[in-house]
Amino acid sequence: MTEDLSAESLLARLESEGVRAVCHAYRKQPIPSRILQELITPASGDQPAGGDDAAAPTPGSALALEFVAAYPLSPSHLLESLAQSSPPSVVLARLATNPRTPPQLLTGMAAHEDALVRAQVATHRQLPGRELTALAQDSDATVRASLAGNPSLRLPHQAMLVADDEPAVRLKLAGQPVLPTPVALVLGADDCPAVNLHTVATATVEDEILEYWAVSDDEALQLALLLRKNLPAEVCHLLLRSPHAAVRRQARADLDLDDVDLLYLITHGEDDERAWVAGQPLLPRPLQSALAQDEAEGVRVALAANPVLEDTIARYFVGLAEAPVCAALAANPTVAPELIEELAATRAPAVLRALAYREDLDARLVMLLLTHSRDFRGHWALQGRTSPTLDVETAQALAKDPLPTVRAFAINTCPDWRRADLYELARDPVPAVQIAALRHANAADEMLEDYANAGEADVDVDVAAAARTRQAERAAQAKALAKAGASASATTRTATAKRDAKAKRSSSHTDVDEPRANTSLADPPFSRTADTSPKRASAPNILHKLKRLFGQ
Repeated sequence: MTEDLSAESLLARLESEGVRAVCHAYRKQPIPSRILQELITPASGDQPAGGDDAAAPTPGSALALEFVAAYPLSPSHLLESLAQSSPPSVVLARLATNPRTPPQLLTGMAAHEDALVRAQVATHRQLPGRELTALAQDSDATVRASLAGNPSLRLPHQAMLVADDEPAVRLKLAGQPVLPTPVALVLGADDCPAVNLHTVATATVEDEILEYWAVSDDEALQLALLLRKNLPAEVCHLLLRSPHAAVRRQARADLDLDDVDLLYLITHGEDDERAWVAGQPLLPRPLQSALAQDEAEGVRVALAANPVLEDTIARYFVGLAEAPVCAALAANPTVAPELIEELAATRAPAVLRALAYREDLDARLVMLLLTHSRDFRGHWALQGRTSPTLDVETAQALAKDPLPTVRAFAINTCPDWRRADLYELARDPVPAVQIAALRHANAADEMLEDYANAGEADVDVDVAAAARTRQAERAAQAKALAKAGASASATTRTATAKRDAKAKRSSSHTDVDEPRANTSLADPPFSRTADTSPKRASAPNILHKLKRLFGQ
């Protein structure tokens, strides 16, 4: 509270917190003029403002004068009195930035011999025009740079500073809140890269100037323009037609491209730009046709992987039979089913690997590829697939594959393994294959017992744990089955007793046997001799061709 404030308490706070903090603390509750007057009036016997006051600040000391000169609520007459007391330069520098400093004092400080004072005066918003002109021609570059940041400058003063020999002055001028069009154009073409790039990237100018910079062929200038936030869409469209790929790549990022923009990138862009267009979700057929004939393989690959790919172009790619393109096509989820077999017929390893990750493959094609393609079955098994169900002969063939994932797949997907075969499979050197054999439904209890109780020197720790887990599961299943069987037996006995009691009651009410209903109106299903099982559809011609191809 200002009621409890005194010059002594204020001086103590200035010493501990500094001038800036104390000015901020009292920006809303003005300090009484009486106290401010005490601060600039030295007591009798005190040292003058320029003396040694390192021991403690006192009224009239440099720290006290600095505060009064900087305090934005100091009365004008007090500031004028302070200026006339010949204070040190540091106090005048504070006084030069105070918004309540009278204009006549600013005029005098604009011609002060100390450049520090002139530099501070140059930032004052109420500086008269004559002083602005004089400071624009000041011999000290620091003073001119300070003036260049003054928002009260007008075009004549800016015209003087835009031609300044010192780049730091022109750079400071480029940071003005608003630049007139002539000044912005000159700074945008400045010989110093720091000046022109900073101007293009940050200066507040009209959209016409932005468009002027956008159509230039200067790559650095265009990239600087792209550093702006909320760049107008018209400017981005202009930058998209830049002769520099780096500019085009950035300009397209947040732009809603139309067909004309995409066509320009197809005809003028580099390989990666055309590949980017080939992957766009809205790609008209004429543009797809142009990209399908692109010289760069990466462009064709990107187009083949696009879900909006036209069916006719997909067939064109299959006819070309280029392995990378067909592999991308095989991974495309929207490719027509009839093309999948044709892709498999290429027998290209990359294509077969891509087909292994599809979810819509025909079961017969899967069986064919599992049997004949090492690339396909390796990637099929790698995904932990549990289908299709294998017969013993096929499973035995896959169980000899060099890949452990394929051997484990062969065990998991064949329900008809014999116990003797599982004993042999459990001797596989890879723990994952051993675990698959132990978890099989046909694994013998004795085999589980052997592996569960084996020592760490004989069996992998994970394998032994899997055997014990399987034993526990079987015990739980047996217990559940026994409980279910006992419950079913009790239910059967109850139903039989009820049926016998009902029959006994019925026999006591009649002495004549009623004729039995004729129940032989039709033969039971198992007595029919005709074969009514559904016929399996014959494999299409393409599958026959694939079998011959892979059999070669």
